[in-house]
Amino acid sequence: MDYLKQNFEKFALVFILLISLTLMIFSSASDSLTVDEKVHISAGYLHTWKGNYLFNSEHPPLLNDLAGFFARAAKPNVPAVPANFTGGDQWEYGDMFFYLSGNNIDKLIFWARLPFIFLTLGLIYLVFLWAKTLFGAKAGLVAATLTAFSPNILAHGRLATTDIGVTFFFLLTCWAIRKYYLKPNVKNAVFLGLAVALVLLSKFSGLVILPIVFLSLMLLWFLKKPKFTTSLGQFLLILAIPLVLVWGTYAFSMRSDLISLPPVYITSKILGYKNLSSPLSKWLIVPYDKAIQGFEILSDHNTSGHWAYLNGEVGYNGWWYYFPLVMLYKLPLTEIILLALTIFIFWKVKLRPPGSWFDYFILFFPPLLFLAISMIGRIDIGIRHILPILPFFYIFISSLANFKNKIFQKLIFVLVGIEVIICILAFPNYLTYFNQIAGGAKGGIKHLSDSNLDWNQNMKRFGIYAKENNIKKVYELCWDGYSFSAQGVQAEILPASPDASQGGPNSPVKGVVVICAQQMVVPPDDFDFGWVTKHPPDTVVGNAMYVWRFDKMPDIN
Repeated sequence: MDYLKQNFEKFALVFILLISLTLMIFSSASDSLTVDEKVHISAGYLHTWKGNYLFNSEHPPLLNDLAGFFARAAKPNVPAVPANFTGGDQWEYGDMFFYLSGNNIDKLIFWARLPFIFLTLGLIYLVFLWAKTLFGAKAGLVAATLTAFSPNILAHGRLATTDIGVTFFFLLTCWAIRKYYLKPNVKNAVFLGLAVALVLLSKFSGLVILPIVFLSLMLLWFLKKPKFTTSLGQFLLILAIPLVLVWGTYAFSMRSDLISLPPVYITSKILGYKNLSSPLSKWLIVPYDKAIQGFEILSDHNTSGHWAYLNGEVGYNGWWYYFPLVMLYKLPLTEIILLALTIFIFWKVKLRPPGSWFDYFILFFPPLLFLAISMIGRIDIGIRHILPILPFFYIFISSLANFKNKIFQKLIFVLVGIEVIICILAFPNYLTYFNQIAGGAKGGIKHLSDSNLDWNQNMKRFGIYAKENNIKKVYELCWDGYSFSAQGVQAEILPASPDASQGGPNSPVKGVVVICAQQMVVPPDDFDFGWVTKHPPDTVVGNAMYVWRFDKMPDIN
């Protein structure tokens, strides 16, 4: 008994990690290949095993390569890249890789997703460690629980995309900043340099870390006034490590491309369209230029905008208030209540847990800056784009564990317990989680779409439904037809208007119609499916696939 008491913290943390791992493994197994995974995994496989960086250059290579490296365990058949393909054909190549080459899709995505589940477990542990360091072991367990049972963390923590990776490495870099500020030495400088490299190689939104690093270093130099030569040497080390690792990772991922460069290589716009002809200059500069090209693609995308949906309105230029509303709809009410209580106590009650002012700077400034930059962007497609701010919330909330009032403490632990229950009840449909403000999962379509709700994750669930109901063919308006074929269901594009349908004007097709939530709210141009939606759906698969059984209603007009 004494042994259990002495090691309760370790046992509790391991238990939290194991339960979260179980939820991720089994919910991942029920989710089909999502839209972006099709590109991330296939492109990462080419990067890692072929040295071909033709596809998905709008993302840094690290996390794609991680997915591609693990996907090797599935022993996939790898289709050759057609000679006429460009980077814009990455979706077509993804179809070739997954659907047209005889590969075991479930086996592929299991292995490709596995390292991201490990990253999520690392995130949970890091949140625990940070909260424990600031506020004690009890707070560490509170923060770990909130992270491990967050529907939004679990939704993206078991997918082979870039979101959980940048979330973990962003937090890790801020932790490294804290360590270096408190104890500026060579060891912590190396750790900080490595962490910066990881976040920069994860996703271009990770560039937000750079002003945080430089501002923190300036505060260190100004307030602590360390020896100039020592500080300069360590600063150069912090700068050199990311430069070397970024070059090395890009060079590895495009090694075949580097060998076959043209005699004269023209650099990107940011580098001034320079002509490079010497082999050494090309080998040194082209990997960096590839990174710059990727950033240019993202920048152009942000400038032009992206189709998005919010509260019944479709737009291309985004809304500055999109992400605050996303949090209002997607965060569990328990998290919203706990966050509000923590802010109130911190500012009004003036109950400040022990810690240096820099602890609060590095806890508050990075997520606020990340959120502010996201709010002025024009790519409003999901809470996943602000996922890096959530762990900071959980660490901050965990400070409530130190509140001395016993009734209040019980309330905190009840709310944390309710979050666990919410998470388990949401299993396995974590992508479609919405809180009661949004009307729950069924009400989500009234407010948000895309990766908040429908990312093609329900095809395996629909496959089960189709087998149970002997459905062999559907008329669909979803992400793609190949994913239906993978479930043994023949798919035909839904007629674009009642006049084009089999039954003539104002008559639905005589078959099964499936419309996915994303296409329901952001339909193709000039696409009229009101002749379908005037009838209530017969069922909704996974909260995001709407099914009409017109084959059972032959007389409906």
